[in-house]
Order: sequence, then structure tokens, then C-alpha cells
Amino acid sequence: MASTIIRSRRDMLKLAGALPAAGALTGFSALPALAQSGRAIKGHDPAVVPTADTLGRWLRQLHNFGPIRATGTPQCRAFEEFLATEMGKLGCTVERDQFRLTSWECDIKDCSISVREDSGRTRKLEVIAYFPFGGSTLGKDAVTGKVLFAEAEGEEAGAAILAKYSAAELADSIVVINMPLQGGGIRGQVTFYPGTFPDHLPPISPAPRIASQGGGKPMAALETKCKGLILCYNDVSDEAARYNYLPFSQPHRKIPGVWVGKSGSDYLKSVSGKAVATVRCDARLTPNARADSLMATMKGPSDQVVFMTTHTDGPNEVNDNGGLGLLACATYFSKIRDRRRTFAFSLPTGHYASGAIRDAVTGSGRASGTGGNMAKWPDLVNRSVAQMALEQMGAMEWADENLHWGPTHRPAPEHWIPTPNMQGQIGRMLLASTSGLDPKLSRTGLVISGQAPGEGGSLRTRGIPGIGLMGSPHYFFRCDPRGVIDKLNPQVMHNQIMMATRMLTMMDRLTPEQLKGTAPIADSDIFA
Repeated sequence: MASTIIRSRRDMLKLAGALPAAGALTGFSALPALAQSGRAIKGHDPAVVPTADTLGRWLRQLHNFGPIRATGTPQCRAFEEFLATEMGKLGCTVERDQFRLTSWECDIKDCSISVREDSGRTRKLEVIAYFPFGGSTLGKDAVTGKVLFAEAEGEEAGAAILAKYSAAELADSIVVINMPLQGGGIRGQVTFYPGTFPDHLPPISPAPRIASQGGGKPMAALETKCKGLILCYNDVSDEAARYNYLPFSQPHRKIPGVWVGKSGSDYLKSVSGKAVATVRCDARLTPNARADSLMATMKGPSDQVVFMTTHTDGPNEVNDNGGLGLLACATYFSKIRDRRRTFAFSLPTGHYASGAIRDAVTGSGRASGTGGNMAKWPDLVNRSVAQMALEQMGAMEWADENLHWGPTHRPAPEHWIPTPNMQGQIGRMLLASTSGLDPKLSRTGLVISGQAPGEGGSLRTRGIPGIGLMGSPHYFFRCDPRGVIDKLNPQVMHNQIMMATRMLTMMDRLTPEQLKGTAPIADSDIFA
């Protein structure tokens, strides 16, 4: 399926020479000196790429802002202002698009489930996650209803439940649904074009991917039909699923929703129709919260634009650290004197609250995210000859293998997604960008299919040549009050920034026709 232009990693090694021995992954320790055995990218200066120490310091700052930065909250606003200030220091013109929404925050300790069986026996169940933007019980009575454990399960269970039970049965119930992850959840299997870094990639863990959980469809189908919703992780450990912030980007829902683990699922199934459950989810709602999207423009000699994007809101320090990736790239290009094009750094809000922002009554009633920035600044988009998106950087892999949640001591998969029908030239640029880097600090593949589009999807839909990075740790959506900073490695992030600045250097120098694939790209166009 891949274009014949794409080189295999072995071909690249023949061009680049042997790679250096890999340094140990030691958290926030200094990055070993970049090996000089690989071929240099024409026009790229590795000496001015922000160091792993700098990236580690920025990640700590991001952690200190939150570590959970729900859209429209003070901690999220602090990150927005940090990025605006730092981009301004680099000489960028910073513009804003201000949104409003009713923000939604919760602490898992403010959620509970208690059950009273018909026999009089009572039991409290552990809540391991909440349903973001579910109905809040704060300042209200908790919701109580008959336990109705549905035979149907999974994302499509809502229609089956509505067909099986009467309106009266549902109206007095707390509906319980198993949401198994075996088989992939709501995400398909990711497949790659030939040529990876390293070649071959470490195997994908067979453990269920907690970040592929659903739940939005059952809530949409049932929220006006029942009193509350309990969703169940029934094939992963409680620790793996704990704090999962899914499904995200929901509109404000009418009923509370919470998640339990396998033991809670088994128990609720055993008392279905023979007990009542009381559910509390005391989320804090703040009307007219403010959230800013930013556009930082670094003017170049040409009006042609290289457009970068990400998002700045999220549940943890890996999910929204693409803003730091853009800051690193802007820092790099602010020091390059022979830059040829204008760089636009899109830093939108609303990735995790697009439903609340789109609400015409309590929100701004329009699109946020990269699509919103494209609508706000169409001239930059129209002048774009290349684009890149960066999300979820520096992640080490954790997996729930044999119901045991723990590290695998490998980088998490890094999924680079090309603009459709441009995988030949984009893949060649991607593989060239890895020249001389430590393969043990990377797990890079060019995606054919199976990965969510992310913030770069809007740019790829426009047919702008480019690529988007979607890091893919299983804790992608973990909304842990302690954060996930212990699972990040600045050395891995440094590798990704090195790759990104190398590809951006090519995007700055290659002609629009070369970037589109209508003109050939010679080795002399890429390598010094």
C-alpha cells in the first residue's frame, strides 16, 4: 500500500551509517550527546534545538499549573497565558480568540455509589472514574433508582436497552452497562506503512487499550430515559482504568454517570432488579468561564506559511503538552537566520470541551479547536504550503498486562499521520528526520489507518501537505490528581522535537510542488 518513494529503515541506515549505542532512559536526566554518525539535514542546526533539560523544566511547569487543566479553569488559563507570554518573547505576533463555556470539574472523592438490596443489606461501591460533563448532583439530592443491569453491552448498547425495557422501567432505574475493551474498544487496530524507527518496532502490547473506551452513545440514548448511568470496566484492572476521563468533549449531560471496575460490575449484575442504587457525582460547574485560543505568527521573508497546531486543554501532562512542542519549535526557528517562510503556531482551546463551547445558550455557540482557529484566521490557512500537528509527547509505555498495570520500560507508540495520498514524500521526510537519533528513545511509525485524527485532522482534510504526531500511551486520558509526570521522559520528547524541527526545516526549504509530490525530491534537497 505504501508508495515506492518511501525508504525502509535499513535503506536509511545505509545512507546514515551506524547508530550510536542507546543511553538509558532515566527520567529527567540529561540527554546523551547527539550522535554525529547520521547524515545531517540540510539547513538544520541541532545546536539550537531546546535541550532535554529545558523540555523537562517545561513539563514540570505544566504539571505545576494543574496537573489537570480542564477547559476554562484557572489552571488551564494559566497554561494559555504562559504560552502567550513565551511566544511573545520569541518575537511572535500573538492574537486571541476568546470563548465562553460552563466549565466542568470533578474530584473522584466527590463521587459515590451506595446500594441497598431488597433484603436490607447495604454496600458501597468504589467509583474509579466519572463521566465528564455528566449531570452534577452538587447542591442537589443524589439520584436513586432500581438497579437495571443491561444484557446488552458496549458502545451500541443504548438501542438494545430501549427496545427491551419499557419507559416506566427505565424511568425509575439506574442503568448499568458493561463496556468491554477486548477487541479494541472504539479504536481500530493501527497499521503502518513500511519504514519505521526503529526498524522493526517493538511489538504492540496485547493488553486492552484503556484509552479506547467509549460511553458517549449509551449516555446520549438513555439520558432522558433513566435516572443515572453506571458504566463498567469489566476486562481490565481497576488501577489501569482509574481516573479515565472518557468519553471526552461531551455536551453537558442531563444525568450523572460514573464508572466502576470488574468487581462492581459483577456485584451489580448479581443484584439487578433486587436492589436500588444511589449515585452521587458532585461536579463543579462554573458558568461563563473563559478559554482562549491563540495564534502566534513568526513572520518570515515569504508570505507562504508553515502551519503548526495542537491543543492546550487536557486531563494530564502528556495529553496537552503539544503546546510545549510548538514552543520548542518556535524557540528553534527564532534562532534560524535563513528561515524562508512564515510560521504560524496555532494553540487552540476546546479540544476537551467542544460540546460545552458549541452550546448556543451557555457557550459561545461555535467551533473551537484547530477548526475554530482555521475559521478565525483563514488567510494563514489559505497561504499554508505545509503543516504539522504535535500532541502527546514524551510518553513512556504502561500497559495492563494480565490485569497488572505497570511500565513496559519502552517509549509509548508514536503515530505520525500523513496528509492522505502524500505518504510517499511525507514518509521519506519522516524517516530522514530520524537520522543519527537513538532508536531506543523512539517508537515511530507512519500511520495507514486506525488512529483518531487529532487536532491535525482539520489541516489534513484541507489537503495541506504535512503530518501529525499522536502519541499513544494507554494513560492518554488519565485524570489523576497526582498527574502522570512520572510516566514522561524528556529524552523521548527531545527525540520527537529533533524530528519535528528537521521535518519543519524541510518544509521551510522544499518547493510547494515538492511538498505536494508533483516534483521530485533529491537526496541533495534533504541532506547536507
